[in-house]
This record gives sequence, C-alpha cells and structure tokens, in this order.
Amino acid sequence: MNISNFIRGHVSRREFLIRMGRAALIAGMLPISANNASAEEKGKKSSGIGLALGSGGASGLAHIVVVEALEELGLQPERVSGSSIGALIGGLVAAGYDSKGLKDLVVEMVPEGLGNWLGAVFETDRVNVLDLFELDIDAGGLADPETFRSFLEETLGKERFEELYIPLSVTATDFWEREMVVFDSGSLIPPIMASAALPGVFPPVEYQGRLLVDGGMVNPVPYDLIMDKVDITIAVDVTGTRKRPEGGKPGYLDLVFNTFDIMQANVIRQMRNKQEPDIFLQPPVTDIRVLDFHKAEEIYKQAAPVKEELKRKIEQIYG
Repeated sequence: MNISNFIRGHVSRREFLIRMGRAALIAGMLPISANNASAEEKGKKSSGIGLALGSGGASGLAHIVVVEALEELGLQPERVSGSSIGALIGGLVAAGYDSKGLKDLVVEMVPEGLGNWLGAVFETDRVNVLDLFELDIDAGGLADPETFRSFLEETLGKERFEELYIPLSVTATDFWEREMVVFDSGSLIPPIMASAALPGVFPPVEYQGRLLVDGGMVNPVPYDLIMDKVDITIAVDVTGTRKRPEGGKPGYLDLVFNTFDIMQANVIRQMRNKQEPDIFLQPPVTDIRVLDFHKAEEIYKQAAPVKEELKRKIEQIYG
C-alpha cells in the first residue's frame, strides 16, 4: 500500500500522524528480546510497519542492522515477509529475537577467526556452522538438511506459523512448476528450510506434494505479500554488489552464485517498476560472497549507513 494513497483514502494526515505517534509510544524504546518479553507484551507493540527481508546469502546479515535501526526508533514490524536468508531472519524476528539476540546467534554459529568456512568444510575438527555440512552431492547439496532442521527447531522454538508473535510469510519456488509458493500458516520449519534451499548448497525440500527450492529465485524481496496488510512497507534488498576481480574473470563459485544475484536483481527491478514499496533499502554491502558468514562484523559495518537512511525516510513519512 502506498502511504499517500492510504492517507488520502482512509484518514487525514493529522490523524495518521497521531496514530503513528501512538504506535511509537506503545512500542517504547526497549528492543524486543526472546528472553525478556512475553507474548502479550509483544502483541501490543504494533507500528503499522511491514518488513520484507530479501535473499542474498551472507549479505543477508545486513537485515540485522535494519532490525537494529527500527529498535532504536522504538518500532517493531507488524508483519514480516522473507525469502531465503530473509525467511530465516524474518522467522527469528517473528519468533521474538531482537538484533542483539540475532548477533549473538551468529557468533555462536560462526566462531571468530574461522576464515572461509566453505574451504574448511573438508576439515573434520570444525564445529558449529560446519556441522550443517556433509558432502553428499547425490542429495542435491552440501548441507545436511536434518542438522539444519534441528538448528531451526532449537532456535525458533516454534512449530507453527500461528505460534509466532508477528505474522510471517515466506516464499519458496516449486522446482517443477517454476512458480512461487507462499507459506503463512501451518508447519513452520519445512517452509523456512525450503525458502533457504539455495541450489547446490541445500538440497530441495519435499513438502505438500511439491519439490521446493530457494524462494529468492522467483521473489527476492517479497514486499508484495504484505503491502495491502500494513500502512508502511519497508523492503530490504541485500543482494549487494561485487567488484571486478583483478584478473577480470570470476572464479567457479563466484560464477555460480553471482548468476543468482544477476537473476534476482532483474526480478527486483521488474517488481519495482510495477509497484514501489514505501521504503526501499539496499544496504551498501560489497564483495561478500554467498557463504561468507564469517565476515559478520564486516557486513554490519558496511551496512551501517542504512540505519540513518531508514531513520531519515521514516521521519519524512511521519512529516
């Protein structure tokens, strides 16, 4: 929903600002924590904001910076949608994680000094994030889906969409039908696994009679799923940018994964030409490969300017 259309069609500008001011007061300045806020408290903290988190592999850690910016404004999204890494982080946000909890989780999963963990996947003494991986090409990916499932069950602490504190929608791609599938009710874990099933890394997920892969292939930033349900839609594109290597040619992994980024960038352009969200953010993340989760601190630092951009744009909308 375009904010100007909402104001013209439903309420006066003054009344709208009053409503948003009340929402900000209700939200308060304390971030939401999975450990210190009850479901009732979380249910009261509404902002009229919808947050759409896009796909992008490790660059998706920039989503945490956006969540942090909203917390600093005293705001919590009323609805969340996500694709791929956006579905995972969106699910955690909807389950009650604040930005600190998300960063702590990243630290637990990716030990400091790990280096390029894709290269280390063959080492038997690696733990944490590497426990997700076992080389089983016949299964359709590098990652062990059962370990990933266990990780999601433990961290989310929820089994169904209906148990989340914030309504969540996630996308996946039907491999055979070549179409988007949207999940917003029922079992929670399989849809998130499917949305994050990047071909070549995670195997496809068989669910509800479909073979499902990464949701970013058909809808990289699924803001269209929530625009008609909220007052303000914030869409976050974390595909990032890449510099041309000195040799002028990409390596094998860069060639494979950057091809997805090219496809996603084209889909996003077409979506924006059709319908623009109220706020569109592109955290300035550069030269982060899809599996560079060990560069979390660098990603947060690169994405930091998006915090002031978001605050400025929200202020402009509030008038």
